[in-house]
Amino acid sequence: MKRFEQFMAIGGAVLIIGSGCAQVQDSLIGGATSGISRGVGRAAGERAEQGAYNRLAPKTKLPQPKTPGWTQFMTMHAQIVFMYSFSAGGFWLGSTEYQPGEWTKFEFKSKDESSIVIERAFLKRLDDGNEWWRVSWSDAEESWVYEALMTKEGELLRLRARDSQGNEGEIPVTKGETVIYVPPTELTKESIQGATVGKENLTTPGGTFTTDHVKYMAMGAEGEVEFWLTDQVPGGAAKYQINDKEEGTVWTCTLKEKGSNANTVLKSF
Repeated sequence: MKRFEQFMAIGGAVLIIGSGCAQVQDSLIGGATSGISRGVGRAAGERAEQGAYNRLAPKTKLPQPKTPGWTQFMTMHAQIVFMYSFSAGGFWLGSTEYQPGEWTKFEFKSKDESSIVIERAFLKRLDDGNEWWRVSWSDAEESWVYEALMTKEGELLRLRARDSQGNEGEIPVTKGETVIYVPPTELTKESIQGATVGKENLTTPGGTFTTDHVKYMAMGAEGEVEFWLTDQVPGGAAKYQINDKEEGTVWTCTLKEKGSNANTVLKSF
């Protein structure tokens, strides 16, 4: 379970929401400005990771499936997986929408940690306009899978999950749910154009693309967030990362694979 503990420490400050740590909440799921400024702040990041680890260290064993403990544990876990799958620093720049069946896998690397693969897949659009999506998080040892039914506007309606031991179940979703999934803030085209520093040929494990290289300076911290945008990748980005002036790249996500044959693996529909 060591890799799981490290993963929870990376994004685990989300789990502290509601316990009085508003600064950490802003840093991970706030709007674009707070996401950039706090996301690259070294001191804030260290406090978030240490706080999350201290809270989760006793939970080195998964709760039993079909119990309230398992449901609560998976709900908290889903918050982090959705956050990193759908946004960077609380917002998203890509303008190319996923089509039903399209999926991407990004290799996520944090500073001084081994890589984790993040999947995002658009499974199906229903007749009423609601959409099924899958997000997953895996490394060489573990894999976690979530399938979610959402409205076009991003409201979460249903959530199914499979933990690293293969246990599957339905996670309760309250009306107007805004904790598990927070839609990323979208920036204007004019703002993105103003932050574009030029064209760049980018080679990734998932292909080579001509990209628009976009940089935003951090506000309130010394660092920046970077995107490499292309309409050849579902979601519109081939790479994105957050940098700190002193520590360098804090974390980066690079396209590993993409395809168009996604379907449910949790028998969600």
